Amino acid sequence: MNIRARHIRRILSAFLAMLLLCWPFSAFAGEDPAYPATWQAYMEENGIEEFTYNAVVDGITQVMEAAAKSYEASDADTALKQIADAKNVYWGGSGFKVQMQKKLPAIHKSSALADFKACTKTIKEGGSADDFNTAKDVLIADLRNAANKLDGVKSDVDIASEEETAATALFREQYYGDWAGYSKAAGKEKDWTWNDVADAMTEVFRDAKAKYAEGDAETAYNHVNDGYYGYYETTGFERNTMGYISGARKSEVELQFSAAKSASKGGTEEEFNEAVDILRTMIRTDANKLDGVDEDGNATGGGRSASLATFIACFTIILREGFEAILVVGAIIAYLIKTTKDRSDEERKRLLRPVYAGAILGIVLSFVSAWLLNQLKLANSASQEVIEGVTALIATAVLFYVSNWMVSKSESEAWDAYIKSKVGKAAQTGSTFALAFTAFLAVYREGAEVILFYQPLLSGGSTSMVWLGFAVGCVCLVFVYLAIRLMSVRLPLKPFFLVTSILMAVMSIAFLGSGIKELIEGDVISMHAPAWVAWIPSHPVLEVLGIYPCVETIVPQLILTVITIATFVFWLKRNKKLKQEMQEHQREKQQTAEKGQ
Repeated sequence: MNIRARHIRRILSAFLAMLLLCWPFSAFAGEDPAYPATWQAYMEENGIEEFTYNAVVDGITQVMEAAAKSYEASDADTALKQIADAKNVYWGGSGFKVQMQKKLPAIHKSSALADFKACTKTIKEGGSADDFNTAKDVLIADLRNAANKLDGVKSDVDIASEEETAATALFREQYYGDWAGYSKAAGKEKDWTWNDVADAMTEVFRDAKAKYAEGDAETAYNHVNDGYYGYYETTGFERNTMGYISGARKSEVELQFSAAKSASKGGTEEEFNEAVDILRTMIRTDANKLDGVDEDGNATGGGRSASLATFIACFTIILREGFEAILVVGAIIAYLIKTTKDRSDEERKRLLRPVYAGAILGIVLSFVSAWLLNQLKLANSASQEVIEGVTALIATAVLFYVSNWMVSKSESEAWDAYIKSKVGKAAQTGSTFALAFTAFLAVYREGAEVILFYQPLLSGGSTSMVWLGFAVGCVCLVFVYLAIRLMSVRLPLKPFFLVTSILMAVMSIAFLGSGIKELIEGDVISMHAPAWVAWIPSHPVLEVLGIYPCVETIVPQLILTVITIATFVFWLKRNKKLKQEMQEHQREKQQTAEKGQ
């Protein structure tokens, strides 16, 4: 026993001795010698006495280079940790991130976040070392551009991106306010790329900056409008950005157009130039993505064939625009089916017909409106944006009314009392009309926009892919509609009413935001994006909810949200009181019957 104990003690002693000997090396190995652990340590190590944002970018570059080496050595976990350090310890810990949010347009912060995410995604998906280095270089370039702006240094990237192109020579001879005139002069009516469009738009923006510098703010404003209505919309750039990149990116670019126009109405020359430069950079970035090339024009392998790109754009457009309409129409039809399950088939059909008719009328008038806009030369103009905006605001009011009407009937007792009331039939007829009108507005609002989006795509050479994308999108929408209808009908009455009314309320808030955004694009309302809203990122979910980084949309949405919550609380309390009264009435009725026996 003692011998065994001595052996155990010797083994433990040897083990402890090994730990003590190895501890310094293991502790050192746990430290990453490639870069300092904190931003403050980086400043001290490099003797930085005066803080600059470019110094932060230098530190981030060192960390990202370490991540690249780790990934090349097949150490993905360490590389991911190093990216996190670059993002959180250096970018965040130095205050760089906060100052980008406060002092620069929202695009800078959202681009940096997207770049960090792209680096991480490349590693997680097992991309090549070259892919990671490309993503890393894009991140550093974007951060350097932001640092230059914060430090007041002119960016070499901005200067290089304004190099002269074939479009420059043509614009020296004559200003072209639209793509039709420019493409004819340039001989690019058939074979052209999105970078050709970006070249022409760059000259439009360059001329706008020159006019603003001369004190001609009105012409500068009109030139920015030319970039939007004469190029971005009419060439299909907007449609393809929404279909191939994302709807959120399209809205981001549209709002930057509005920011540039707002800056032309009283901003300094520096503010106007900055807004236009950001817009120009966004257009070039998206053109490269659509063409599948990098900044030097080299193929990246990320492009699509023209036919596939057309299919993706058409499929995405009908799915995105139709989704909102399907949500509303599907919920309304499910509501009518559920609340009329004890009625005859004929009576149920009578109540459903107006809703179907409203949806069909919305489709028909979508075609009529698109045709009229083209005949009156109003398509792809401010007038189109205003019409879409006004329609969305009307839909907001109707959806808000329907939402409140539904939540007021969320208690079965409240519904029974409503149905049995002497004015029940008349009220129900009126409410059915409101539901039909809601279906009409939901379909009409999206329908005309879809048709106008498809027109330039149909004039291209991939007509079959346009219709294929449309057909596949419609099939998907049918499944979405069936899912909403079947799942909704199976819900108990109270949850069904609450869920449907909440859906209508959310859609009313979303329509309010998107409606005001359309009015901003139509020059009816000026846009302002101070720091307290500039942090809102560009995201597909926020796009569907109509949430954008500008005061004109956020403030009304917040007000409507407060009103919606207050009315919901009111109706729920009222329904609870009605339920108690009905239960008390039933007890009294039962007691009277028992006494009579």
